Amino acid sequence: MNTNTKRKPIVIANWKLNGGLELICTSVASFIGKHFEADIAICPPYIYMRDMLTFLQHSEISIGSQNVSKFKSGAYTGETSAQMLKEAGCKLCLIGHSERRSMFKENNLSCQIKIGNALNHGLMPILCVGENKEEHDAKITKDVIFRQVTECLEGVELDGRKICIAYEPIWAIGTGASATPEIAQDVHSFIRQELIKLYGEETANSIRLLYGGSVTKDNAKDLLAKEDVDGLLVGGASLDPGHFLAICQHASDSSAS
Repeated sequence: MNTNTKRKPIVIANWKLNGGLELICTSVASFIGKHFEADIAICPPYIYMRDMLTFLQHSEISIGSQNVSKFKSGAYTGETSAQMLKEAGCKLCLIGHSERRSMFKENNLSCQIKIGNALNHGLMPILCVGENKEEHDAKITKDVIFRQVTECLEGVELDGRKICIAYEPIWAIGTGASATPEIAQDVHSFIRQELIKLYGEETANSIRLLYGGSVTKDNAKDLLAKEDVDGLLVGGASLDPGHFLAICQHASDSSAS
């Protein structure tokens, strides 16, 4: 059981390049009248943000972005700035997701800039970190995580502003091979200790650490039971409204326990 009462659980759905009006309608319907003791957010493709915000305006569900530009404005075709996202009604944004890093060559420096932009415009950054299979097999997970966390947060002042960090072992994403709760806890505990060095104990203990990597309704409860697993970043399972709802309920129950 997660005995930490200071950090409210959070569950974030990352729809990636999936979804449509049918998924929006069924997802919205599944949340009607539901109350959770956890924060819930959905990150749909950009084009559906307005629809989601309209349908969910009277709900407890927040809308987030799967990415944010490192640029504030200018001739950057296809980019969306932190200010635009905030004005559109977004509450949070994913930064440095493994697919952005591997497919679009994002690096720790660009993530650092994006985090600053997000914080400066009132968005909560969800910094994603994690190791690939080769790094996992070579047992250098913590070296990789250390470099990502310290470089992405270098010079970033929180000053009471909120940030989350999502540990997503790349070798587990979409493979069905989720890290065990014990592995997740070990890495999350390591991240917490590094955050203490960066920000001090009080601030570090207020930062929520999420696990992402083949999260399902079957492993959500055990993951959330770990002391330093404060939430979940859900990919494929979030495309099934009933399945995602069950995960959200586990998070709510872990908060109420």
